[in-house]
Amino acid sequence: MSELPATNPVNASALERVLVAGDLAGLNEAQRIEYYKAVCESLGLNPLTRPFEYLRLNGRLVLYATRAAADQLRSIHGISILDAQIERQDDLITVTVRGRTRDGREDVEVGVVSVAGLRGDAQANAFMKALTKAKRRLTLSLAGLGWLDETEAETIPGAQRVTEPAPALTDEVHALRQLLAERAKELPEDSPLRAQAREAWRSGDADAMREALNAIEEGKKDE
Repeated sequence: MSELPATNPVNASALERVLVAGDLAGLNEAQRIEYYKAVCESLGLNPLTRPFEYLRLNGRLVLYATRAAADQLRSIHGISILDAQIERQDDLITVTVRGRTRDGREDVEVGVVSVAGLRGDAQANAFMKALTKAKRRLTLSLAGLGWLDETEAETIPGAQRVTEPAPALTDEVHALRQLLAERAKELPEDSPLRAQAREAWRSGDADAMREALNAIEEGKKDE
C-alpha cells in the first residue's frame, strides 16, 4: 500500500510565534493546516465542517470561530441557555444571556448591535443578530476559547476575511478517503475491518482513516 506524504509539523519556533503573538502569518501553508487540525482535535471539532476561518486583523493572520464551531462546542459541553434579556438604549440593542455547561459551570455574556436607521425586517434581524452574538460569545467562553466569533469579525473595521488557506485542509482527507474506499471494497461485506473503514471514512478524521488503512494492510498479511 502506498504511503501518503506527511504534512510538515509545526516546529517550535513557528509555534512560539503563534502562541505568543497570535499570528499565523509566520507559518507556511502546510504548517497552518497542521495547526488548524491540531486546534480542531484539541477541541473535539470536525475540521471538514470548517469550524474556523482565517481573518487578517491589524497585520496579523488569526482564526475566528464560525457557526459550525459554536454548534459543535455547545453539543460537546452540553451548554444550555438559562436566561436571555433584551434591552434597547437609544440605537443600541443589548442582549445578555446566561448559560450553563453539563458539569454545572455558568457564565454570562452580552451581544450588542446597532439599529440606527433600521426599520421593519431589518430591525428585527438586528435583534436576532444581537441574540446570536450573545449566545455564541457565551458558548466560546464556556468552552474556554477566547477567540473572535464570526458575528464579531463582521463588525471590526479593517478586518479582512482570508479564504485561501482553508481549502487545502481537506486535500489530505480527500486522498485518504479515496484510498480507504478502494481498500474497503476489497473486503467482505461482513468484515469488521470494513465496518472500521466505514466509520473512519464517515468521521473524516485523518488519523482514524490511517489507522483503518493500517489495520486492513495488517489483515492482509495475516491471511
